[in-house]
Amino acid sequence: MKYLKQASLISSVFLFFLLITACNNGKNSSNEKDSSYTMEEKLEIARLAALVNSDYETVNEFKEGKAIVYFSDSVGFVNLQGKLTVVPGVKDMQSFSEGLSAGTTKEDIPCYIDSTGKIVKTFPNYTAVYSFEKDGITNFFHKNDKFGLMDKSFKELIPAKYNQTSFYSNGLYIVETGGKWGAVDKTDKVVIPFEYQSLGYLDDKNRILATKDSGTGFIDRTGKILIPLNFYNLFPFYENRARFLDKATNKYGVIDQNGKIQLVATYDLMEVLSNGSFAVGNFAKEEGKPTKFGYIDSNGKVSLPLQYLSASNFDKRGLALVSDSVGNFYIDKSGKRLEPKTEIPVLKMEAFNQGFAKMELIDGTVVYLDGYARVLKKEDILRLSGEFFKK
Repeated sequence: MKYLKQASLISSVFLFFLLITACNNGKNSSNEKDSSYTMEEKLEIARLAALVNSDYETVNEFKEGKAIVYFSDSVGFVNLQGKLTVVPGVKDMQSFSEGLSAGTTKEDIPCYIDSTGKIVKTFPNYTAVYSFEKDGITNFFHKNDKFGLMDKSFKELIPAKYNQTSFYSNGLYIVETGGKWGAVDKTDKVVIPFEYQSLGYLDDKNRILATKDSGTGFIDRTGKILIPLNFYNLFPFYENRARFLDKATNKYGVIDQNGKIQLVATYDLMEVLSNGSFAVGNFAKEEGKPTKFGYIDSNGKVSLPLQYLSASNFDKRGLALVSDSVGNFYIDKSGKRLEPKTEIPVLKMEAFNQGFAKMELIDGTVVYLDGYARVLKKEDILRLSGEFFKK
């Protein structure tokens, strides 16, 4: 999870209603029931349960009911009940997609691992393989330093011939050759002519960030211009808003999905819109003074003034981690300060990640704050995970 400090800014997240409650000592102390957690939050609880109840160094997010884990010199995956499957001979794995995990053997050979932990295919002639899309097609990187496409039977659909790629998505393969970017379909038929200086990925609204000599804008999957290519620097859309950087002022502004300017270039720092809010910042005008951060809404209206020394994204239920000259603290969307109820003072606080914020108490104990402002101890995490994902 990103966290904004001085010259780096973090995504904010959307509004929901904040419910401030007492400390959870193994039972619900909120008017909300545990079942009010979203599936995303439940999966995060399962991940945290695997982390706090083991010696794993890393536990990744759950995908397709499995989370990749790293420990000692080994890698494997756990299911939602915490059962571990070790994958011998492999040094890294990507999240499961379409029943397979793209990985690398300890001999640096790309491979795929199935849901039983078996290596089903190795690729000595490749440098890397990647996760499969829903249509069973994926990108690969050959040792000849070129990219191509293959299907789930591991048959090459397009040989390794392209220099760069924004990867394959929804039937479109965005690639570069001869210094120009374009796009082909899975049969290698040209869909978007190779006439661009750069092309981004295909987003969920079928928009592609495109650049020519005239500037940057957006096109659709057929090459039709959606937003004229005349911006100096433009960024991908999030929630139908995109940031742009003005060349003359070197400040950020905002456009809507039609390219209309919602906010003129105003801020030195701006992160992507997430659930209705941007985190923004301006450098101090006087030397030696700190950069200040705050929040604006999707239309550029200030929701919290630039008063913080750092700022994280708001979690979906309306909490964020910020700091001032005294230290870190949590706030709600109105800026009201929240004091987590713990018997032992809090030493360190982290930003929210998938609905939970890690906190370290002064005695070294680790607890987690949820979006309802409940403090979850290790036993709470294990209890909830067991309830949500019974064996």
